[in-house]
Amino acid sequence: MTFQTEPNAGTPAPATPDFSADIPLELAIRAHAGTSHSPERRGESEVSCYAQTLAADLAEFTALVEKHSTTEQLAELFPKYRDAFRRSTLEHLSAKSRCISTLITGGSNFPVRRAEKANSTEHRRLGELLNCRTLWRKRILKAIVPNTDGPIMSGDADAVERLKAEIEKAEAKQTKMKAVNAAIRKNSKAGAAAQLAALKDFGISEAHATLILEPNCFGRSGFESFELTNNNANIRRLKDRLVTVERAHSTPATEQEGTKARLEDCPAENRVRLFYPGKPDADTRATLKSSGFRWAPSIGCWQAYRNNRTLPMARHLAGLEG
Repeated sequence: MTFQTEPNAGTPAPATPDFSADIPLELAIRAHAGTSHSPERRGESEVSCYAQTLAADLAEFTALVEKHSTTEQLAELFPKYRDAFRRSTLEHLSAKSRCISTLITGGSNFPVRRAEKANSTEHRRLGELLNCRTLWRKRILKAIVPNTDGPIMSGDADAVERLKAEIEKAEAKQTKMKAVNAAIRKNSKAGAAAQLAALKDFGISEAHATLILEPNCFGRSGFESFELTNNNANIRRLKDRLVTVERAHSTPATEQEGTKARLEDCPAENRVRLFYPGKPDADTRATLKSSGFRWAPSIGCWQAYRNNRTLPMARHLAGLEG
């Protein structure tokens, strides 16, 4: 199991339940019996990494709860996260236990197709495990830190700053993953101990470093190529979106008076608004609602997110066609 980043390195964990008891050591050992010369050590690292990940996450959440007074939300959500993470970890270990390597079994009569199928399943389960942690962390952070970890909306006043912060974070992760892989290659001839020491220089715990150094089904250690590719694609996506948001935030709002309503186009707020002189008839209200417009009593208008669908519809409803 290789997480994309070191889970909250340096965060001191408070007194926590014995998370290591969640994962049967015999299953963790069996998961590496067909692919490692040291399944016992690998199994112990699996259990340790699982426990350290949950402990570090809980420490981070607890610190935020103390700041935002959201104890009830954490008490409700963390046990659910722990259960989901445990089940996903067990599924990954079970899938990994069916993987075999010629380095362990030997090449004679090696069942290539069965091994390929097992490796494919193990990769899917690993992806599901990584996704499980990511989604639950987002859910908990959104609950205990209101309005700070939600999606970045184009109309948010701080959208540009938050996008820049996300880009910086993703670029730092990309740089670290590349550097870690380079350090692994550089110290390959010196042996596992030298590689482990090199990874500790990046602030990676021994348990996590051990898992990173574990060879995949192709005999390669380090962060997977798909992790680098996916993160790089995310950086490009964020940069493209930043350009779009910056352009929108620098574009002034415009107003047009139609035969039925006044149309206000606000790129900076990512909103298109319709101001009617009175209450629209039932058919018009039904059309507004089905087209994504909602009544905003605070400003007395019907508004929708600004996009290629709502802009022409707003012109039509305002009576600006022709």
